[in-house]
Amino acid sequence: MQVILSTESPDLPGHKCLALGIFSDERPPRGICGFIDWRLNGFISREMKQGRIRGEFQEKVIIPFPGRISTEILLLCGLGPHTEFNYERIYTSAYEIAGAIDGMLLNNFAFDLPGENRGTLTTAGIVETMITGFFDYFSKDIEKLANMTPCIVTSPANVKEISTGIQHFKSNVKDMDSVDVSALENSFA
Repeated sequence: MQVILSTESPDLPGHKCLALGIFSDERPPRGICGFIDWRLNGFISREMKQGRIRGEFQEKVIIPFPGRISTEILLLCGLGPHTEFNYERIYTSAYEIAGAIDGMLLNNFAFDLPGENRGTLTTAGIVETMITGFFDYFSKDIEKLANMTPCIVTSPANVKEISTGIQHFKSNVKDMDSVDVSALENSFA
């Protein structure tokens, strides 16, 4: 698995799939999901208001060819209420995202860091937990693990914390160098 990083505006890079976390009690959505909602002229907010997107924990909503953003598939992953957000939910959500990506037969995707810079969880902890969830899912099949390329979508201000999260993952998870982060080294310099 090769992890890459994008600090471009999340609507610009051409990703096959963009996976975003969405909280059930944030209306309108905030963070990158809020930005994408704005780019989609409030589509996500309207769907939440009409009850078609709830943001409940483990809910997954696929929006194909959303337009106005450079992605073919928008995958919204419910995180439940922001007040119940913790590392266990992040791990479960990352594992579920990996399962959805695998089910769509994709080998690359972009994802946000849900809840970053909001609440008590650190960005480094969110990164470490999400990469661990992806690794745990894809490590069941070495070929899938070797061919997977997740891309972290974030702002340039979070790069140092992301570096710390990647370092924690590498020191805490016995990945036997199956997770390649060399492409990130220039971003961390």
